[in-house]
Amino acid sequence: MNTWVVVADAARARFLAVRDNQGAYLGSEAHPASRPAPRGELEEIVSLSNPAARMSDSDLETDRPGSTSDRKGDAMHAYEPPNSVRDVEAKRFAREVVDELDQALQAGRVERFYLMAAPDFLGLLRDQMGKALQAALVADQAKDVSSQSPEDIRAALPARL
Repeated sequence: MNTWVVVADAARARFLAVRDNQGAYLGSEAHPASRPAPRGELEEIVSLSNPAARMSDSDLETDRPGSTSDRKGDAMHAYEPPNSVRDVEAKRFAREVVDELDQALQAGRVERFYLMAAPDFLGLLRDQMGKALQAALVADQAKDVSSQSPEDIRAALPARL
């Protein structure tokens, strides 16, 4: 069974495949197998980046906000859009991450996956997932480990991956 681990934040997403994990599906936590489940190593297979997440707000948005007057007439106020450019970029990147996962699922490269993402970005990813991806999602965790080594990421995952 092809299992992936996806770790992400608004700036970076890494897709890691679980390797050499034969026997990991034997038993369960309630009824463990007679031998311990192997802890398969993670191998990074795809990495996506969002450079806009690392840019300052002034670099992302060069125009000054527009202005509007109040109802009575003379006073002018700066207009603030309901969504910041940073929020729009994070949503766009979440869609890109979900599209990559969806393509891998449709191509048969992955059958199930674990998701670990920064808390605010995890919500964006959940919002973008369709039913097929939701069905393939084993578990998700609001934890930002996207910059950690594969060994550290593996240590944060359940032994029976």
